[in-house]
Amino acid sequence: MRRSLFLASAFLLVSATVLAHGVHRQGNRSISFDDEGATAGCSAMRVKFDGDRVPVVTENVPVGSLRSLRVRSDRNGGVRVIGSGGSGYSVRACKAVAPATDASQVRVSVNGDEVSASGPENDDWVVYFIVETPRNATLDVSSTNGPIGVSAFNGTLTARAKNGPFSVKDSSGTITASTVNGPISIAGGSGNVKLTATNGPLSVKLDGSFWDGDLSASTQNGPVSLKLPRGYRSGVVVESLGHGPVSCRAERCAETRVRDWRDDDDGRLRRIELGSGPAAVHLSTVNGPVSVKDLD
Repeated sequence: MRRSLFLASAFLLVSATVLAHGVHRQGNRSISFDDEGATAGCSAMRVKFDGDRVPVVTENVPVGSLRSLRVRSDRNGGVRVIGSGGSGYSVRACKAVAPATDASQVRVSVNGDEVSASGPENDDWVVYFIVETPRNATLDVSSTNGPIGVSAFNGTLTARAKNGPFSVKDSSGTITASTVNGPISIAGGSGNVKLTATNGPLSVKLDGSFWDGDLSASTQNGPVSLKLPRGYRSGVVVESLGHGPVSCRAERCAETRVRDWRDDDDGRLRRIELGSGPAAVHLSTVNGPVSVKDLD
C-alpha cells in the first residue's frame, strides 16, 4: 500500500512539472515552449536532442476551407490547439531533426480532412502541430507519445493521447478526451466535458461561481486534485474507490456531506459532496488519493 501511494505521489509530482512548465521528454529529446500556450507560431518552441538545442522549422499546412479537421501526431511530436476568431482552420507544423539526420525524410501530409506526419523509424525527429480553430469548430486530435494542449477552444473536440499528457484551458462546447499513461488537467471552461485517464493523475481547477454544463472526469490508478473558488455554487461530487487517502481542506469542506462505507469486492468507497446547487461536476478515482483545496 505504501509503495502504491508513493508511486502515485511521484507520478503526480512529475506530471504536474510537465504540465506547469511545458516540458515534455521523449527518449533522447525534449520539447518545451517559452510561452503559456497562447502563441500560434513555432518560434516559442524549443527542441533538444541529447541536451543540444536544434533549429525548429515552420511549415504552413494547406487545409483550405475544411468544415472539420483531424490531426494525427505519431510517435514523435504533439499537438497544440488554440481557439481564434478566424473563419477557418490554420495548421502549422513545427519540424526539428537531430544533427546528421536528413530533414527531407520528415514529411507532413494532408489526406482529405486529416493532417499527419511521417519520418524515419528512429526517434531523431519531431513534428509538433499548432492548430488554430474557429468558433464552433469540429476537431479530432490524437497523439501517440506526445502532449496535447488545448486553449480557448469552442466547438466539438475529441482527443486521445497515449503516453502523453492532455490539458485543456478556458474552453467550451462538447469535449471528450482520454489518456493512457498520461495525466489530464482542466482549468476553467464550460460545456459538456468528459475526461478519462488511465494510469495518470487528474487535475481540475474550477473558476467563476458555477459550471455551465456538465463536467465528468475520472482516473484509474491515479490521484485526483481539485481546486475550486470559495463560494462555488454548482454541486461538486468527488468519489474515491480503493485505499487511497482523501483530503478535503477547502472552505466548503467544513459543511460537506461525506458518505463513507466499505464494499466487499472493491474496497472502501468515499463520496464528497460540495456546493448547494445541482451536481454539475463529477470527479472520481479508483486506487488513487484525493485532494480538495480552495483555489489560490
